Amino acid sequence: MPLNSYRYIFIITYARSGSTLLMSLLNQCAGVCIRGENKATLYHLFRASQALRETFRRGQNSPQEDPDRPWFGAGATRPARFRRQLLQGFVRDALVPPAGTKVTGCKEIRHHHPFADDAEFAAYIRFLLENFPDARLVFNSRNRADVCRSAWLAQRPRAQVEGMITTCERRFASAMAAHPEQCFWVDHDAFTATPQRYEALFAFLDLPHDPARIAQVLDKPLLHQPQK
Repeated sequence: MPLNSYRYIFIITYARSGSTLLMSLLNQCAGVCIRGENKATLYHLFRASQALRETFRRGQNSPQEDPDRPWFGAGATRPARFRRQLLQGFVRDALVPPAGTKVTGCKEIRHHHPFADDAEFAAYIRFLLENFPDARLVFNSRNRADVCRSAWLAQRPRAQVEGMITTCERRFASAMAAHPEQCFWVDHDAFTATPQRYEALFAFLDLPHDPARIAQVLDKPLLHQPQK
């Protein structure tokens, strides 16, 4: 199925930020299927796509037609087709949108590691926006003191957790500045304290805003599997 069969929403965040609640809120809308995290599968597909594109460039920049050349066959690779089929496979086999889905996507918390640096994160954001039709990115943050005290993160050195939050939020802010028309920032604490704020999010995503459904989701305890 072609990628333009759906619209896409990606929740980009870090651990213990309230992203499961945000995912649940969006999934209350008819025709929406936002999946949970998947160990940064999209990042690894991005890296694979970039690797083959660089391989192709090697073949274009120097002769590699002879079988004794180190990049033999590089110029014959098909990076655009490879990328398209990777992403189609991700939608089909990782997101697995059920019949009737119009909007799909997923949430992911891994935006500190494994990214090498801020530049790679910025390239990844461009990759998402350029390859998924009508994609929207929702960045989600939470009060860092609460994050540091939450679940397994409470067992880690506080400086380490705060460093992760600082890195992620810096990257998120840069993406917001670079792509303001396609990105939205949800402050978990501000939105849950004042649920009327969700109206702007739903308008940005072109989804119906139902305060009663939002209230039901906010009142329902969330279940999390133990961290492994």
